[in-house]
Amino acid sequence: MAYLLGWKDILRPIRDGYRHLFPTPDTGPTPEERRKQRELDRLKGFAYFDTFDQVENWTEADCDPLQRANTPLLQRKDRDPNYYVGTARTLLIHDYSGNYHDYESVHAVGVEKEFYSCEYLQFVDTFIYFSHKLACVPPPTWTNTLHRNGVEALGTMLIEPQTEGSERLLEHTVDEGTLSFPVANKLAYMATHFGFDGWLINIEKPFSSGTWKAEILEAFLQQLKAELGESKKLIWYDALTTSNKIAYQNTLNSSNFQFAAACGNILTNYCWKEADAEKSLQLALGKELLSQSIFFGIDVWAQNKSSFTHPRVTYPEYGGGGTNTGVAVDELSRLGLSAGIFAPAWSYEHFPDNERAVERAVWEGTPITKDVECTCGDCELRHRPNKDFAIIRTATEWPAGSEYFFYTDFNRAFGIHGDEEKDIFDAHSRHAQLGSQSILPRPITRHFDNEAIGLSYRLSSNAITACLAIEATQKHLADDGNGELSLPLYTLDMPTDAFLQVETYTRSLLPEMSSVHVSLYLKTSKTVCLLPVAKAASLQWMTNSLNYQDPEERIEELGVCVRGLPVAEVGYITQLLEIAELRISPTSPEQPLQSYSIVQVKVECRGEGETRHTRLCWNYETVEKAEGRATGGIPRSEITGPFSYYSVRVDGIELGKVYGMECILSKRLVTRLTGREVQVDIREEAIEPVYDAEEKDNGDHAEDVEEDELDGLGDKGAWSQCSGNTGAAA
Repeated sequence: MAYLLGWKDILRPIRDGYRHLFPTPDTGPTPEERRKQRELDRLKGFAYFDTFDQVENWTEADCDPLQRANTPLLQRKDRDPNYYVGTARTLLIHDYSGNYHDYESVHAVGVEKEFYSCEYLQFVDTFIYFSHKLACVPPPTWTNTLHRNGVEALGTMLIEPQTEGSERLLEHTVDEGTLSFPVANKLAYMATHFGFDGWLINIEKPFSSGTWKAEILEAFLQQLKAELGESKKLIWYDALTTSNKIAYQNTLNSSNFQFAAACGNILTNYCWKEADAEKSLQLALGKELLSQSIFFGIDVWAQNKSSFTHPRVTYPEYGGGGTNTGVAVDELSRLGLSAGIFAPAWSYEHFPDNERAVERAVWEGTPITKDVECTCGDCELRHRPNKDFAIIRTATEWPAGSEYFFYTDFNRAFGIHGDEEKDIFDAHSRHAQLGSQSILPRPITRHFDNEAIGLSYRLSSNAITACLAIEATQKHLADDGNGELSLPLYTLDMPTDAFLQVETYTRSLLPEMSSVHVSLYLKTSKTVCLLPVAKAASLQWMTNSLNYQDPEERIEELGVCVRGLPVAEVGYITQLLEIAELRISPTSPEQPLQSYSIVQVKVECRGEGETRHTRLCWNYETVEKAEGRATGGIPRSEITGPFSYYSVRVDGIELGKVYGMECILSKRLVTRLTGREVQVDIREEAIEPVYDAEEKDNGDHAEDVEEDELDGLGDKGAWSQCSGNTGAAA
């Protein structure tokens, strides 16, 4: 795609070593071109800073609401550390062709193909967004999806050889012996305001001798860590040493420990060996630094063909990276250390026609077909799948959801829209919705090779909804019918004494008189509870209250159970069930329901020149409290309150999900609607749907809508008249 190519691609990524010795001249855009691009990128929700002036002068007032992530970080259940023995926490350093691509925009955009979105987030601890900017803020779309999945989203503070004014990082004032760093203060506040979870500090340029003291940089890091607070993370990258040299240590040692300790975490370079990892572990244990906070780098690109004079090497030394990335993860899991995977979007850059297949090979160890090609020229030999060392075998798998809340609607990062929407999506039949990716099922690790029938799932979507389709495939013939089969979908860790209820939105795909029994199940540490599925031709809600006798039990797994499948021809696929939504949450009689209303709906023209655009804005207010019960333990947004997102429809055209209270209307749409009376429908979608007792019984999700008047644009060429539609609390 054109928007994945350009000047950003010529900048060498973080994984290329020694660039500090041979600084590349900045042949990219001029400062004025960068300024204009930065203003255009603001309208996509992107926030980044090219200079120290931009960092130090930034204030909350400079932030566009589009640039803020609204989804709070879902707090994963932190199990007993012994539970994770033999696994490695996994960090991803996302460096994808310069990043800040159109598909990462807060506005749904039409696309010809899919791009990287990472569908293995239950195996990811932290996600670092990397770009060649001085200060790089993760796009809200990434932060929203990561937070929904319980993954921390970090930005990058990067000083490169060509960075001007790098000494300003260490500028400080002294008050009664205490050092205060303005840049540290700004970086901490950015994380809070934009809604992400901390920073990777990557310094690839020595400081001038007149300003350098290791203790000053240490104090800077300590202040930044303190101002970020306990809920956020700071990671030091293994480049600058305490002697003010760029020398990648590939281990934790006396040359970088001072900075690693100040941050609380370190990401080493990727050219390490077993001895480096073992020495790091011993040093960490002796200095009371948690072994899980030491992330050893793994260069996915190292498996590619490289030059003889500048070979790319990562662990293991021969054949490491690529489809052998899991070999390094396995080694680190053995030692109780953590893994930092550089450039996980490798399959999308190196295999442009087989991206997802190669990504599955890396994470799951699945085979790669012989027709897959790459620029190495010897793909079949060089990039062999390694089933025994797939990443998911030894990467730490986190329980889905939090201890008291789980929800998924099976949305992927790319959706399908109807013919009416094609015009505003540049005639494409699919669109990017990166910020809407839900908690997806875990990969299928059970093999049905020795069983007559195998269960599988398939993620599918249409213009109306996304769903998980459950299927059964006849593997080989058997003498008798089959007994019980199960397919795990999610790993959970939830208490049984929290008055939990399970809500399912499903439809059976079996004939009405079928003798096959399909149900969902919840597996605890002691029992299995079957949840019935309605045999209906359309999607229906069902609510099941859980009542466990033993308060010591914990819910460990959610899946599908099938009984009584008849023998069929080999290869025959039986469609069993569609699941559109799943929710597990506690009920709390202490919280009354609240009714909300959309208010202050208006359309505005903003910006000048290339940045001039039409924006739809609104707000919400609490109308009244009502009788009934709402659920407790649910995440609440500081920006959108009880709502996860808003569904916006203009003149019958779905604009998608909006994770804020403003959205830009495309020029195509504005042109189409100019001079017409237009109806706008905005519907709140609650993080946890709120019902009263009557609504609960009939399964309704929303009250009747009411009309509201839109303020006019106040500008020629805009719509002559508009009207608004507001939805009630779902």
